[in-house]
Amino acid sequence: MNGDLVIIPGGMTSQLQVLDVVINKPFKYHLRKRYTEWLLAGNHALTPSGKIQKPAVRRLCEWILQAWADVSPESIVNGFKKCCISNAMDGSEDDVLWEEAEPGCPTRESE
Repeated sequence: MNGDLVIIPGGMTSQLQVLDVVINKPFKYHLRKRYTEWLLAGNHALTPSGKIQKPAVRRLCEWILQAWADVSPESIVNGFKKCCISNAMDGSEDDVLWEEAEPGCPTRESE
């Protein structure tokens, strides 16, 4: 395997791991948003004990596809740059580290 082992210091995962920085957070946000909208829409079937039945698997799959579509390819590319994984070696992209998240996309600090 051609790779380097890198140790990520404690407390730095949210800044240094691409999936945490730009994929997982927005994906989960958009998935939760759809679930909440479904809950608030009301008129759900109830279990015998009176609890709301789970959404159908098909609906969950649709939400997953939609949430994934909401994660833009540009944000994934920028995430690798923000984590300094694929930045230009000449330092011309180092300023990406300090850029804010995309508008409408929650940051780890806003959890």
